[in-house]
Amino acid sequence: MKDCLKTPASDTVLRPARSCAVCITCQHFRYEVGKHCVTVLTCPIHQGLIPQGEHLTKRCAQWVARREVAVGWCPEAG
Repeated sequence: MKDCLKTPASDTVLRPARSCAVCITCQHFRYEVGKHCVTVLTCPIHQGLIPQGEHLTKRCAQWVARREVAVGWCPEAG
């Protein structure tokens, strides 16, 4: 996963979205700690960085709803 801290995600991969289906709501979205303890946004599917701010407005074709949304926060209770 450390390789993705070096490579930004391609501009052709992320496309604008006008719904709640954006990077931050994707099951694959991750936070990593980069150099100098700076938080960076990563996508293990594309093995690259997500530019700051684009995680709120863009998504890719591999977007998947977070498990908490699909199953619920406490599936064993219900």
